[in-house]
Amino acid sequence: MNRRSFLSSTAAAAGLLLSSRSLLSAAVRSKLSHKERVDRALSGKDVDRPSYTFYHHFKRPTGLLEAQDHLKFHRTYKTDIVKVMNDFNYPPSTTGNWWELKPLDNPYPEQLVTLDAVRSGLNGDAYFIDTLYGPFMTAQGLYFGQPKFAGLPRTEEASGARLKEFTQFRLDNLDKWHGALEAITQSTINHIQKAKKTGISGALVSVMNAWSPAGTLEDYHQNTRPYDKRIFDALADTKLTVLHLHNLERPFLSEYTDFSFPILQHSIAGSGIQISEVRKLYGQTLLAGVDELHYTKLTEPEIHQQWTDAWKAAGAKYIAGPGCSVPNDSTPKELARFPQSLGIELT
Repeated sequence: MNRRSFLSSTAAAAGLLLSSRSLLSAAVRSKLSHKERVDRALSGKDVDRPSYTFYHHFKRPTGLLEAQDHLKFHRTYKTDIVKVMNDFNYPPSTTGNWWELKPLDNPYPEQLVTLDAVRSGLNGDAYFIDTLYGPFMTAQGLYFGQPKFAGLPRTEEASGARLKEFTQFRLDNLDKWHGALEAITQSTINHIQKAKKTGISGALVSVMNAWSPAGTLEDYHQNTRPYDKRIFDALADTKLTVLHLHNLERPFLSEYTDFSFPILQHSIAGSGIQISEVRKLYGQTLLAGVDELHYTKLTEPEIHQQWTDAWKAAGAKYIAGPGCSVPNDSTPKELARFPQSLGIELT
């Protein structure tokens, strides 16, 4: 199939999908701005095409370099939401014991530089959001950052062994665990208040322990969930905060119905949980559909089929995107397939 034929079939499929809901108004038939498209997705209104976003890590050493890369990515691939990665580590304990932490007024100073520069560079063109990690994930990073883990292999077996050791430490040292999570949670909230002043429309908050290898459901309820909820409470007044369930198993899916967030994201490829299952529990806008695990191998028609199927299952409150970041080594040609599958002309 050549490019012109594919775009024609794409447009026809999109037209059939939309006509099954309602005819687009004359205003919507004209090209929407990035912000207009997102606003309509949040309120469940018809759109010219799904709003979309995707991203990967840049891992640059300074906030300004991070901002430059994010702005270039947005301008190249015309994303509707700029999801700003946070590739700066939470400061480790200065005592030699990873859990001995105090609340920090500004745990991510370089990330604030990134956010401020992104806002200036966008000049109102699109919404941008921060990236935060749930207190569990931050604590896990500090635990794995101990010298004893340096140089160990990054195999799946070794990672599993480290996670098992971390879980056992938590259960054997609950006082230390709660002390660490209290400090991390307050520090993260302090960052949120500063990040809001840069103009963010929310944050993607990654919760990575909604699965049994990280602990039981009861363990999550007692020892982590209250801290997660405080982070979302601090973001309750934002437009685009995303609950990102980095790892997800079905028993954990209903744990977030009382959290404050307008968008939910999970990995269909990683969890096996379909959009239709999530929709039964959550009325928020759903961000998902594209297989991030095998992204570089997907063709443009395959990406189109994935988000089309997800859109049908989610309904109008839908944003096209992957279940998590796409591979960092994705080539420009591979990255371009996603926006092109939406009919976006890249220059």
